[in-house]
Amino acid sequence: MNMLVEIVKLNILADLAKNDPAWGHCKQVVESGKTILLCIYCEKLIRGGGIHRFKLHLSGKGGDVESCRKVPAAVRHQFHESIEELRSKKRKTQEQYAESYNACDDVEREFDEIERNEMQQQQKSRVPTPNSRKGKQVKGLQSYFPPTTTPGAQPTIKSVLQSKKIVEKCDIAIAKWMVDASVPFNAVNSAYYQPMIDAIASMGAGYKGPSYPRVRRYLLSKLVDDVRKMIDGYREIWKQTGCTIMADGWTDRCRRTLINFLVYCPKGTVFLKSVDASNISKTAENLFKLFRDVVLFVGPENVVYVVTDNAANYVAARRKLEEVSETMSQASMITKYINNHCHTLYLMKKFTGKREILRPAPTRFATNFIALQSILAQKDPLRAMVTSREFTSSAYSKEAKAKKFVDQVLDSKFWSQCTDIVKLTEPLVRVLRIVDSEDRPAMGFLYQAIYKAREEMVKRFQKRKKVVDPYLKILDTRWDAQLKKNLHAAGYWLNPAFRFNAGEFEKHKETISGLLDVIEKYAYDDPVLNSKLTSEKRIFKNAEKDFGRPSAIRERSTVMPGEISS
Repeated sequence: MNMLVEIVKLNILADLAKNDPAWGHCKQVVESGKTILLCIYCEKLIRGGGIHRFKLHLSGKGGDVESCRKVPAAVRHQFHESIEELRSKKRKTQEQYAESYNACDDVEREFDEIERNEMQQQQKSRVPTPNSRKGKQVKGLQSYFPPTTTPGAQPTIKSVLQSKKIVEKCDIAIAKWMVDASVPFNAVNSAYYQPMIDAIASMGAGYKGPSYPRVRRYLLSKLVDDVRKMIDGYREIWKQTGCTIMADGWTDRCRRTLINFLVYCPKGTVFLKSVDASNISKTAENLFKLFRDVVLFVGPENVVYVVTDNAANYVAARRKLEEVSETMSQASMITKYINNHCHTLYLMKKFTGKREILRPAPTRFATNFIALQSILAQKDPLRAMVTSREFTSSAYSKEAKAKKFVDQVLDSKFWSQCTDIVKLTEPLVRVLRIVDSEDRPAMGFLYQAIYKAREEMVKRFQKRKKVVDPYLKILDTRWDAQLKKNLHAAGYWLNPAFRFNAGEFEKHKETISGLLDVIEKYAYDDPVLNSKLTSEKRIFKNAEKDFGRPSAIRERSTVMPGEISS
């Protein structure tokens, strides 16, 4: 009899378990061929124990399962009361069963009744049980909700179970709101859509949404502050790694030209603003002003690249952003104004002690930077001149061009940029002088000159590495692609001023590879010639024969490599 009772009880419990309201609060996940339960609130995986163990998780009743920390209070209370009621009834049933073995059938029927009472009335029709009693009302329904819940705000039993009907009703309510408020349907794809619904569900019954004034003022300002804090966090990354400004131009249905400005860095991309550029997109000057404002907001020292459309006006605007071009242009205007006005030229010579200022040439790279060096050397005399009584009292000073000239001379930003450019380019100008020199061949000196110039640039900006990094990248790219040739390496290796300077040669021992490549190339697969060239190389390396003469050793740094053995 006991065996039969247990079998019937287990069958009934299995049927009831399939319809337990707790299934509406979890998902079934297959892991290693086994089905486990996933809590929809905290996403914890419940392995083993079935739906009863999951109910312990929701109710916080302890045991060997961790309590859910995100379950709504109403749900937690529901399953807390459910488990307590079930345990109480089971204890009572077991006591009655122990007192009377003959009352076994009645006990089992009562047990069945208890289990069915835990189920909700609307699910009885879906999974009928042999001992179900039609029309039986669920007892103690109020105990499934917190005592503080008011009757008017108390959710129905269907909402607790998240039945299909109540879910559909909720979905329809959301859809109605979207249609009435003209919210695009793709808004449901927003990353904030489901979190919003989860937050509302966690509030429980009685939650009232924020009013129009609260959304429009307080909440909007909070969101703006959050975005501002987020951008401030990105700013720190911009300072550390540099960033790229991206401008994306497009035309909307009203034929307006819009430009979106974004900033990219390794942490991510930030949208800055969108500008209606319909009236300014045609001219490079107006686009430049727009781009300049964005660069100043991000910080010129943080900008590594500017990515724009490839239209001619965008390219021109992008070029205007280049610090060197802008500074060179301003220096050219200053020298041009001085040389075109006799009185200003006279005053300039008076204040500079008759020193001239070179005018930048449009086609010569080196001349431009030499001109910058020239004007920077006269910074203080020029500023003293435009503020002197002789200049300010003259008729020239009242002209519009003169006022613009004075503003340019007194522009602190110009002189700061001019100083940086000169510090960057002076080492490179020395390299160009070597290449342009007619006194000695450059082949034996160019390799070392480039590396020495690079080291000098790094040294000058040791505390401001972000300023020099873009220029070093340009220098390295140009050197690797066009100038780092085997002939230059061979010229360095064969120059006695470097080859016999142990400290210097240690830095560039790899030049031997370039020398061997040159020997093999110009030996034209002639083993005799190759052997002879290799032998000559060894004689030079070991300072043998004429290379070992006292005069040759003494003149290693003063005589050209080709003249030592002559």
